[in-house]
Amino acid sequence: MKYNGFYLVGNYPDQETFVQAAITGLDYFDFIEIGIPFSDPVADGPVIASASHKALEAGVTTDAVLQSCSVLHQYITQHNKSKKIYIMTYANKVFHNGIDTAFHNFALHGVQGVILADVPYIESQRFEERAKAHSLDYIHFITPESTQEQIKNICSRATGFLYTVSLRGTTGSALYISDEIKHILTTAKRFSKIPVVMGFGIQSKEEITQALQYADGFIMGTALVKKIYEGLDSYSKFLSELKLM
Repeated sequence: MKYNGFYLVGNYPDQETFVQAAITGLDYFDFIEIGIPFSDPVADGPVIASASHKALEAGVTTDAVLQSCSVLHQYITQHNKSKKIYIMTYANKVFHNGIDTAFHNFALHGVQGVILADVPYIESQRFEERAKAHSLDYIHFITPESTQEQIKNICSRATGFLYTVSLRGTTGSALYISDEIKHILTTAKRFSKIPVVMGFGIQSKEEITQALQYADGFIMGTALVKKIYEGLDSYSKFLSELKLM
């Protein structure tokens, strides 16, 4: 069973457009990963980083993004309860008001899981424990640096899905599935009881096909953020051309 997701920057380019784009995307994908705009998005390439900065300049706050999550949660509850909402953010954003306060607020607004882009595996335990306490999935990363022992340990603890980073670098880079990544994916799928999903570099139908040869699913972000900037018509047309349904 495939588990495919899409990434959008929260409330970019504005709240109304974002919510409509998210609802449209949920007709095609199994889950949405919502990035909370952050001033130093180290894991993001230039397209997503620019969108994040523009959202901040427009006054987008974490609370405003979570209000949009509530709207999406209500839509999912009414139309397809299998769809999921994940928040992608950075450790500093979580530390700002305290881990428990942040995770409580996420859960309160219908979020099912959290992705912390700058937290390595060796520092993840305290976040994972507090996420579990608030009934949130803590999404672990598998990277080109992950050892087989680390992959086995991650697979034994992971919930939601496993986020496999397809390359060294930031989002929006060109996809290249190296033998190293193929081996990591094969290893993860051998030990994992949840979907092993590939992210970073997937911007076209052809790259989706490549990813699904090795992974249980994929996450697309940069290409969709570009299309939203062009307008909802362009965004919707692009989604329909991917032929995911």
